[in-house]
Amino acid sequence: MIDLEGRHIAIVGAAGELGAAMAALLLDLGARVVAIDHDAAALQAMSGPSNLHIIVADVTDEAAMARAFEALKAPLDGLVNGAGIENAATPLDALDTALFRRVMDVNVTGVFLGMKHGVPHMRTPGGSIVNIASTGGIKGAAGMSAYVASKHAVIGLTRCAAIDYGPIGLRVNALCPGPLDGRMIDAIMGSRPGEPSDRAKARMAAIPSRRFGAMAEVAQATAYLLSDAATFVNGACHMVDGGISAI
Repeated sequence: MIDLEGRHIAIVGAAGELGAAMAALLLDLGARVVAIDHDAAALQAMSGPSNLHIIVADVTDEAAMARAFEALKAPLDGLVNGAGIENAATPLDALDTALFRRVMDVNVTGVFLGMKHGVPHMRTPGGSIVNIASTGGIKGAAGMSAYVASKHAVIGLTRCAAIDYGPIGLRVNALCPGPLDGRMIDAIMGSRPGEPSDRAKARMAAIPSRRFGAMAEVAQATAYLLSDAATFVNGACHMVDGGISAI
């Protein structure tokens, strides 16, 4: 059993499907969760549990991110940087430059700012940071140049931070999910909820486990990396992808 009882953990990007799944699990495991997201309405819909605190902040706004961490009432035991967006599948030469910059800003600058302003509030030794990357951080994908470039960058940031902060007892790891059943994969694959497109079915057939992952499965892996079960795991890319990275 993973024990997070009493741990103080912040989730950046908590209002998205994956962030909400992580928040729900960490709350169930006894953690005190700070949910940070730009979507005030979605955060408000999550509120209720006494051990959940919500903060509205845009991950691309440095001043807002600094204020979010300054508002914390106690040192953090864990930090998850999980805000992320995708680009529609488009060849690189046809990709809108503004969209490329937006994907990089949310997916890369957001992780950078989360660590930059979160690290001073982390408990050391013993703290743990989990940055949400992707199998797109270790492999290419047709038409996904912005997203793939951003997730490669997240892994690079993670490895550098692991080296910087390992000596003070702060662990930094990347979690690399494969395709997950939800809004993002539907948008990329042209599916509708519960109605996978032919492209999505072909993608599932190429995964050794023959399915897309569930948000809850990634949440479980996140809880492991945040816990004392992973105290010698640092600078790693932890795959949760049904085996697709093995191909």
